[in-house]
Amino acid sequence: MSPLLQNAFQVLRADENLAQLTENAISTAPRDDSVRAAILCHLAQPSTPAIALATGLDGGIDAVRAAYRVCREAPAISQLISSAYYPHRLRWAFAAATVQQWRRSPERPARIRARQPVLSDTVEIHPTRGTCNYGCVMCLWSDQKHLTYATKNLDTDGLMTTSEWIRVLHDLRDNDVSRLVVSGGGEALLNPDLPTILDTAADLQFEIYVYTTGFSIRPGTPLFHTLLRCHRIRFSIHSPDPRTYDLIARTRPKQRALERVTANLAALLDERDNSLAVGIGFVIQPDNHQQITDMADFAHNLGADWLDLRKDEVDVTDGLTVDQLEHVRAQLRTVRNNPPPHTRIDIADELVAVANGQPIDRIRTDECLGRYFRPTIGAYGHLTPCDLKAEPRFAHTGYDLGSVKRSRILEVVSTSAYQRIPDDCAQCMPSSRTGNRIVHKLLADLDAGIAIDEQSFA
Repeated sequence: MSPLLQNAFQVLRADENLAQLTENAISTAPRDDSVRAAILCHLAQPSTPAIALATGLDGGIDAVRAAYRVCREAPAISQLISSAYYPHRLRWAFAAATVQQWRRSPERPARIRARQPVLSDTVEIHPTRGTCNYGCVMCLWSDQKHLTYATKNLDTDGLMTTSEWIRVLHDLRDNDVSRLVVSGGGEALLNPDLPTILDTAADLQFEIYVYTTGFSIRPGTPLFHTLLRCHRIRFSIHSPDPRTYDLIARTRPKQRALERVTANLAALLDERDNSLAVGIGFVIQPDNHQQITDMADFAHNLGADWLDLRKDEVDVTDGLTVDQLEHVRAQLRTVRNNPPPHTRIDIADELVAVANGQPIDRIRTDECLGRYFRPTIGAYGHLTPCDLKAEPRFAHTGYDLGSVKRSRILEVVSTSAYQRIPDDCAQCMPSSRTGNRIVHKLLADLDAGIAIDEQSFA
């Protein structure tokens, strides 16, 4: 048995529910051993290029092409890849979204290959005052003394003004950016001009995602009414218990922070229309590792649309002990086997691997391609390949693509198009690792003669 197939069996049989879903999926495939092997290996590691599958399985590229067709068409495979038991669900979803984007803009992959200017459909912005009123220990902002914009010499041009943000929003829309992610750079809701910025984005018909602590939302204010014009708002709530919440967020008990944030979330749920989804993000760490099932109940009782369960994604906190990890694994299995009826539980791929008893996949690529799927504009106007590099903790001048304070966005993208970004950061977000590997895979498959419409994700 080839190493690829051996690994596929280990991954897809790690959990009994996953094994059953896999068996159902394979039972609908053609009775061709090379095609079935390619299906299994592709499901076990969907970022593996087609040529690597063909070579590793000795089945040829036609067997891989046939396997992709089965993956596109078989309902049982759709059921498998969308389940909470599949350890690459988010990776597959990203790949599907990228394929959809490249089908709309078929010239995009060739432009990426040629290192021509390419601007992603999604751009993250940090319209903050460069600070946060929380001090969450696992956050990039937990150190506000030594790893700051000032100590990293990122503040030389001053904060982006409201008029500059509005100019950038018009530039982005003129260049076909459709989704705006407001997250990072501190807490955006502390910026008194944020309602003006968000209203402009809404008027320009951006799809707007906001990530916030939720502490500064006051019902009845202009900010509150502007947030109702957004499409997704995720509250960072890392404990359903006030004491643990204060411990993690470094808020003071007299602030009654959890109570206030909960009330703000409930107010948005009460006044929203069908265009706005409101959810919760929960980062698992030593101080709250025993509260996963309680958090699921909390989110459900509050009426949140979804609960994101994530690991401390850049390892800022100490790692969980073996006993704590086992406790986490047991709770994840409980939650996914008995999900609440009205709140979707979204478990990160790394945590699905933990629940399945599998090692976490953190393979890197040879080049970071983050700027092609989620470039970020920081609070001081720096355009960076990803959200992590826009933050003071991980900022580095070698990854700075240019300043939108000094130039228009397309000029910055154009002048930095030939700048190669190595995938060698000390830390990397799981979403960036996923995006890098999928984009590399899709480009390699095009080189191997696999058209975008032939992809399994299509």
